[in-house]
Amino acid sequence: MSTIDVSRLKLFQLRAFVTVADSGSFGKAALDLEMTQSAISYAIAALEDELGIVLFLRGRKGAVLTPVGHEMIDSARQILQHLAQLAAIAETARGLETGRVRVAAIRSLATHWLPQVIAVFKERHPNIAVTITRCVNHGTVQEMLEQGVADIGLIDLYKNSGLDIYELFADNYLAFLPPGAEVNVKTPTWEQFQRYPLILPVPHDNSYTLLREYLANLPIQLEVAYEVNEDSTIVSMVAQGLGMTILPYLAAIPVPDTVITCPLPHALQRSLAAVILAEGLHRPAVYAFLETLPQVPAPPGTTVTNARPL
Repeated sequence: MSTIDVSRLKLFQLRAFVTVADSGSFGKAALDLEMTQSAISYAIAALEDELGIVLFLRGRKGAVLTPVGHEMIDSARQILQHLAQLAAIAETARGLETGRVRVAAIRSLATHWLPQVIAVFKERHPNIAVTITRCVNHGTVQEMLEQGVADIGLIDLYKNSGLDIYELFADNYLAFLPPGAEVNVKTPTWEQFQRYPLILPVPHDNSYTLLREYLANLPIQLEVAYEVNEDSTIVSMVAQGLGMTILPYLAAIPVPDTVITCPLPHALQRSLAAVILAEGLHRPAVYAFLETLPQVPAPPGTTVTNARPL
């Protein structure tokens, strides 16, 4: 008896073997594999010839596995499963060679941190395109994720739902006062702040909702003189002596030299994070971008958290 040369066995023969066993018919297997019945019959016959055994009993009831066919079917399935795993690994590798990542980010992160992230990411994955959309607030970022026009969002966190969250770092709120303001820059008091009209952002974002709740719980009331929808305009108004403001550090910079900066009497921070839709199907390039984030230093003036999913 000659030794079986496994190199002569063809993957299509194994696929035909498994499909006929599953369907119980050469005709049904031919339909499933979109082949002619004669091609399936020839593949099974060639496999049986190479192995020197009979795999199926053919009859009016269809194709029935022989005892040795029963012994071999699980091994044939495993071979095809391993082949599918090899293909999946290759597809993942190909997805990291080319592709695209679409990032929607609030202004402070898009301006003061995201460029460094892209530089590191492109060094590692030069063939993956990155598109950036700068958004006015977290709500716009989340809408872009839900509409499928962005893969990753960079936002400030506040009662978010339906998202997988990768914390980045915390951004400190600071007080910014007009030139010549009389304030202890190291240990200011609310009474010192109360002397100056308060310029606040329009409450359209997570960080500003958080700020409004913070102000509502102060021991004293600060007079809100202006509400403005652009952080840079607020800082310019402070520089012109129109009042003071409280903003996250990254939202305020660059700050004119004439503006006085000091901590709050009671600390306040906002958490900044990368997010993706929790139930979304994400490409390998998206996860490669997320894996890059912890490798990029947090901006000066911020506090590092963990950069892991919550």
